[in-house]
Amino acid sequence: MFRGSYEHTIDSKGRVSLPAQFRSLLPKDNERLVITNYIPSHLWAFTYENWIKLEEKLASFPLTDSDIRSFKHFFVAGAHDVSVDKLGRVLVPPRLREYAHLNKDVVFVGSITHIEIWDKGNWKPTFTTSESNVEQVARKLADLGF
Repeated sequence: MFRGSYEHTIDSKGRVSLPAQFRSLLPKDNERLVITNYIPSHLWAFTYENWIKLEEKLASFPLTDSDIRSFKHFFVAGAHDVSVDKLGRVLVPPRLREYAHLNKDVVFVGSITHIEIWDKGNWKPTFTTSESNVEQVARKLADLGF
């Protein structure tokens, strides 16, 4: 399970070190991720195994539903397989870097089943908003049995 947040720097070629805490959760025989765009303007990264489960779930939804097709166009079409190199870095494809505005400072955020990748400047206001809403959300989660 991915948890915590870690700041790293992305280089001009788009390489960024995956936090060691997250690397340790990847299968040793398959150190790769699937990275895709998500809203608003950040990325989601999945282990290959978790991505396959997600694709299987999406494949079970009706092909004729226009909302599902739109989501697939955005989410699945934006996905890229990336490998973790010997130095523990991943290469974020240019289109994804552009979408998430990743220029220098990035934040990796653990989200249990996946990793979120944010530009540091975009993460700060997102975290502040989450922090200010936490009491309301905690009540909602309590209603759901958490």
